[in-house]
Amino acid sequence: MALLFSRNTRNQLKQVFDALRELMTPPDPPKRPIGFVTQGEKKNTG
Repeated sequence: MALLFSRNTRNQLKQVFDALRELMTPPDPPKRPIGFVTQGEKKNTG
């Protein structure tokens, strides 16, 4: 019984830590739009 509890607990802890590790990874940076920007658009954006 103790062996089964230990194995089950280990599996649950592994799932928790895997989920936490996934949540801690930074998101991918936003991608730049494809195309070109005209001079008028550059002045309007700041």
